[in-house]
Amino acid sequence: METPAAGRPVPKDVAARDLLDERIAIVDGYNSYFSYSRGRSGYSGVATYCKDRATPFAAEEGLTGLLVNHKDAVGCYGDHTEFSSEELQLLDNEGRAVITQHKIKCQDKEKTLTVINVYCPRADPEKPERKRFKLQFYNLLQSRAEAVLKDGSHVIVLGDINTSHRPIDHCDPSEIDDFGENPGRKWLNGFLYSDKQEEGSDEEEHDKECEETDPLHGGKFVDTFRFFHPTRINAFTCWSTLTGARQTNYGTRIDYIFADCQLAKEQFVGADIMPEVEGSDHCPVWGQLSCSLISSPKPPPFCTRYLPEFAGKQQKLSRFLVKVDQKSAQSEQKNTLPGSQEEEERRENLNPSGAANISVKKRSLTSDLVAPKGKKTKMVNASSKPKGNLLAFFKTKNVNQCEKPLNLDEAAKPPITEEVFSVADTKSEGPELISDGSSQQCSTADTDQHMNTEHSIPQPTVTQSDAKKGTSSVFWKSVLRGPPAPPCCKVHEEPCVLRTVKKEGPNMGKQFFVCARPQGHVSNPEARCNFFAWVDKAK
Repeated sequence: METPAAGRPVPKDVAARDLLDERIAIVDGYNSYFSYSRGRSGYSGVATYCKDRATPFAAEEGLTGLLVNHKDAVGCYGDHTEFSSEELQLLDNEGRAVITQHKIKCQDKEKTLTVINVYCPRADPEKPERKRFKLQFYNLLQSRAEAVLKDGSHVIVLGDINTSHRPIDHCDPSEIDDFGENPGRKWLNGFLYSDKQEEGSDEEEHDKECEETDPLHGGKFVDTFRFFHPTRINAFTCWSTLTGARQTNYGTRIDYIFADCQLAKEQFVGADIMPEVEGSDHCPVWGQLSCSLISSPKPPPFCTRYLPEFAGKQQKLSRFLVKVDQKSAQSEQKNTLPGSQEEEERRENLNPSGAANISVKKRSLTSDLVAPKGKKTKMVNASSKPKGNLLAFFKTKNVNQCEKPLNLDEAAKPPITEEVFSVADTKSEGPELISDGSSQQCSTADTDQHMNTEHSIPQPTVTQSDAKKGTSSVFWKSVLRGPPAPPCCKVHEEPCVLRTVKKEGPNMGKQFFVCARPQGHVSNPEARCNFFAWVDKAK
């Protein structure tokens, strides 16, 4: 069987509960479990989808147990003595963990399997407090996973761990000072069992060490990818979209499936990455087990289908009057928590395209949709065809009922005025005027009939208009200078691209040119060269 649950960080367009619609929450053949960030709308979140034949017997969100308000929880929360109550609350406040517990059959024995789906924090170099937060999350994750394992369940930890473990998992480890001294890598060294055997140790001793924590060999879990592919190079799962690094496979492997040692050795039959699957800056990873699944007759209470907006049950009036835990805190934190996200991202999440928070099975879109405040829309006729709309690949829209996004090519063309049409259509009064479709300037075309001065009366009017526009264009170009002409890089002799420094510091806002090719290793001739030049504002 494949891993019983598929986990992934939640995309930004559904990274808040009010943006989750029925098409995503309730997928035919699956039961889903979502966790969202509290107070940071659209910032983070994870989701786990389980096939119906792998329906879990228990499920919950978070690692601390503080978010559990129902029965059928997983339990086994580990030792929290090193954390304060405030730290525990904050660690579970960003929606970074979903846990499902399943039953499997191995060699005719029924066992428990717990899947912990996580989206570990990123350590922002400019925010030291986030480095500490990331390490605290790692320690909390290890405490919970080992507690569940100690209770007798097999454990799988999967998701975006946000740290590449070894130099083989990084595209250019030599560029990082003290690669092995990174706190995240040190944590992975202690969390994962090392398969390096000492000389003279036999297989039986190796198996025994795998079952218990050994300071010489690390922790209780195995990186299943390296278990099957210990020496594979250039195996990455994440690439920078800003630099186009996926084209040159200049990435890192930070998405993992960890399994306890016994489960990895006895039940896993394969694990790999899927870099050929695009659509994100990450690629999927998969694992396959030989044991069979025992499905629960019904999903646990944490399942998304039981949410009031999807359960199809009428809510009582008291539901809106009784104070609900954390609701008021969430509404306050949305506006008070600093650095939650960029303003553009906030607007995107609050005003998603289409009607993402409306069930398509209960309501139909109407032609008088209200446009988001501050945004212009363009209405088109039913005969118009959508052009370049990415959402057309994901949604089926009725052209008569929906708005068409403004096409960039069309927006670049100036409108054809009524004056041009009236002159062009009146052939008897003057020469035919032809519009080139990209400019308002018109040219005369010879006709079979001889034209005298009476027939060419409109021509001076057009010429005067062009003269005025030309003068205006020259004036504005002298006032508002456009971007400078890009130089060519020295290695490829190709035009460079213009960039702007966004990092805070003395160079913030300055512009510079770099090679336009995607980022890659210095030994790759097809990758970006090291050309760099500041823009001279004096020119």
